[in-house]
Formats: sequence, structure tokens, C-alpha cells
Amino acid sequence: MAPMPTRNISIRPEAPGDEDAIDTVVRDAFMQQFGSDSEVGLVRTLRSRGELVGDLTLVAEVDDTIVGFIAFSEVTLDGVCAGGLGLAPVAVAPAFQSDGIGGALITASLERAAAAGGWSFVVLLGHDHYYPRFGFVPAAPLGLIGDYGAGASWMARPLNGLPLPAGHVRYSSAFTDPSA
Repeated sequence: MAPMPTRNISIRPEAPGDEDAIDTVVRDAFMQQFGSDSEVGLVRTLRSRGELVGDLTLVAEVDDTIVGFIAFSEVTLDGVCAGGLGLAPVAVAPAFQSDGIGGALITASLERAAAAGGWSFVVLLGHDHYYPRFGFVPAAPLGLIGDYGAGASWMARPLNGLPLPAGHVRYSSAFTDPSA
């Protein structure tokens, strides 16, 4: 269970005109944690190629200012569409981290994915001490492999009580060929 946000936030789908604010949130969050802003280019590429799942790609606002972002794109399983989603990236502006905003974005997006129907699982590469609270488990021991190794940070979560599939997950083209 995610911690409850300590600030009054609203969560909504990304909308036209949000791009610059999203770029800033993603850049600041990833520069602080990883010293890189490459995720900004990833988000731009996902958006320009139409690879973002619009109903699940959300922003969090505090006082009408975007302070958080989460993106989803469809993944394939053994080269076939199988109802899988890739969660990447999720970012919260540094001044708003540890306020439950990231957890609120993850929870809201997973609820939307489950309610939408047609989605059966979500994968991600992330902190193995953080994502289990949202139902994510190491994926490789269950036979769900990907291009990002088989470590504990490669995780998956079923949706709607469906079993996790086995096979090789491949993310959308923005992840494998960002310059095309």
C-alpha cells in the first residue's frame, strides 16, 4: 500500500501543453538521482511516435503546477501484443519527493489499467525495495524475461487477478531505437 500524500494533489492524464513542465520534472528528478537527463528524450520519443498509452500516462499537480509524471507504453511478449504494459518513467520534482506523489501516480495508473480492461500485466525496471508495495515481484524467477537482465529490479505485476505470463518482454521502439 502506498503512503498517503501529505499535500493536496490532483492526478489527471497528460494533456497537450504539458510537455515543457513534464520535461522539467523528468529532467530534475533523473538528474538528481542518476546524473542523467536521458529520460527526457525517451519521453519525447515515446510521445512523438504515439507509443504512450494516453489514458495511463498521468501527471500530478499541486496548486496547478505539474510536480509528477508517469508513463506507460505497450510491450510485447515473444514479439506479440499480449496485454502488457511497460511502466517507465515515473518522476517527481525533487522538492515534492517523499510526499507520496510517486505512490499516488503509480496507484492511480495501475487502477486505471485494471479498469480499462485489455491489460493483463505491467513490467518495470526499478528499485526492488520500492515497487513491491504496489504488487510488483521479481519477474525473471517466474519466467518473464526482458532485455534488462534478470536481477531483482526487473519486476512485473499482474492485473485483474490474471496470472503472469512467461516469455521475453520487449519494450516499444523508443527504448530500443530512440533516434529513428
